[in-house]
Amino acid sequence: MPRFFFHVEDGEPFVDLQGTELPDMKAARHEAVRFASELLCDQADRFWDTMEWRIRVTNEADLTLFDLTFFGTQAPAARNDRPQ
Repeated sequence: MPRFFFHVEDGEPFVDLQGTELPDMKAARHEAVRFASELLCDQADRFWDTMEWRIRVTNEADLTLFDLTFFGTQAPAARNDRPQ
C-alpha cells in the first residue's frame, strides 16, 4: 500500500515523518478531511490566532499530491476594536 504524509502548517510547521499507509488517493483525500476536521475541532482557538492552516499531502518521494487550506476572516463588524 502507498504511504501518504500529512504535513501541517498552522503558524508552525509540523512535518509528518511517519506517514500513513492507505489503499489509494481517494482514501488519502478522505483521511485528509477527517484529520483536518479533528485538528480544527481540537484546536479551534489556535486556528483563530493564526487564521490560516494548511495540510499538504505528499507521497513517499515528497511530491505534493494535494493541499487543504483553511482561512478564517473576521468581518469588521465583529472586531473588538470598533468604536461603540
